[in-house]
Amino acid sequence: MSPARASLTSALLLALALAPGCTRAADPHDGELVVVVLVDTLRRDALGCYGRAGADTPRIDRLAAEGVRFDQAISASGWTLPSVASLLTGTWPTLHKATGKLTRMTPITEDLPVAAEVFHQAGWGTLAYVNAAFLSPLLGLNRGFDVFDHVHAFNKEIRRADATVDAALGGIAERPGQDLFVLVHLFDAHLDYDAPAPYTYEFTGGRTEPAAPLSMQACRALGDHPAQADVDHVRGLYQGEVAFVDRAVGRLVDGLRELGRWDRTTLVLTADHGEEFWDHHGFEHGHTLYDELIRVPLVVRLPGGVDGGRVVADQVRVLDVMPTLFELEGLEAPVSFAGRSLKPLLDGAADEPRIAFSQGTLYGSDKLSWRTAQYQLIQDRAPDAAKPFELYDWTVDPACQHDLAAEQPELVRRLYAELSAFHGDLEQRAKFLSTPEIKSLHPRDLAKYEASMRALGYTGRDEEHGDAHGDE
Repeated sequence: MSPARASLTSALLLALALAPGCTRAADPHDGELVVVVLVDTLRRDALGCYGRAGADTPRIDRLAAEGVRFDQAISASGWTLPSVASLLTGTWPTLHKATGKLTRMTPITEDLPVAAEVFHQAGWGTLAYVNAAFLSPLLGLNRGFDVFDHVHAFNKEIRRADATVDAALGGIAERPGQDLFVLVHLFDAHLDYDAPAPYTYEFTGGRTEPAAPLSMQACRALGDHPAQADVDHVRGLYQGEVAFVDRAVGRLVDGLRELGRWDRTTLVLTADHGEEFWDHHGFEHGHTLYDELIRVPLVVRLPGGVDGGRVVADQVRVLDVMPTLFELEGLEAPVSFAGRSLKPLLDGAADEPRIAFSQGTLYGSDKLSWRTAQYQLIQDRAPDAAKPFELYDWTVDPACQHDLAAEQPELVRRLYAELSAFHGDLEQRAKFLSTPEIKSLHPRDLAKYEASMRALGYTGRDEEHGDAHGDE
């Protein structure tokens, strides 16, 4: 056993022995454990299990081999806040209202329940270990969690994935034998790209300039049509981050085994959104709804695993995750949860097709996406949009490079009628839900918020914040 592993094991055993109210260690096998690993900014095609050769993601690939991998999992948005809020509320951003532009954000409406509240009311312990400003308790994402271990961070200052995992394992160790719902958010794959050694330049072919950390400003300075060598370098730095996150996921699995809880753990691994590397002549995320941003990895590993794994080709939505977990654990989903359980697909049965609706941008014009079993229609809602509609047959053009809108105007009209009716219904229903007061996530305002929290004794952290733009 390595010194680091021995140290982690000792810490976990000590936490287990000192758990509050315990005169002896409870049997950890008595409790169910549901863990959702949410990897920020993780492209599906960055993983070996999704077909990337040489990805160096053995631990996530192993989870996929032991579980069920969904090939067409669609997020509700292309940036963090509305995507994660949809995961936790099981519905679309129009209804949960957690969205915004740049640094001005609206929290989750108090009129809708969130997943942690459902687990908490059923007697489960609820723990969250999350990072980044857009998962701030200011935005209502902490509702229902007994522990909400949040580190305010922007691109430059983050809590690394290994430290986040260690915090989560420590919290789990303090609650032996208890049914637990745990959210673990790993931020490393997000900008700035600066994976620790030996992963920093693992995928750059020996090129080390421009050096990591690589910022958004440096990447955008390359323009809309950078040289392929520059694209490969930036993508290589990102792949190093993904490889480091993979090891942290393995650290989590190993820690759960050491705690004796892995055999009763249901683990879901997914992402809030992906990342664009000039696929459509842009960079980063929060600005479009193409597949490189909204089609995300989704792996469900049930206790005991599945020999050889299974791949589900049906289109599903990330907002289907919580209804699935509720059904697996025998909990009743609130009527507001619009997602549908994936259990039939987990069991290998057929299920009704699911339409995937995505919406919202952090910057730029507002967009809507309507994704059927064959087509994706993207609407640019700007009055002066150069291309109000784009149409792609993603079954033959998964990279969405050939716009069919001009060739198939009747299909555009039909799909837009469906999209318009669906979104219009959401907007009517949203009128009956309260809209919370807008919160500013500008570093200046967050500093004031954190100072007030420290004065009240809620936190001992004193982070420095970088540029708010891009931390989505």
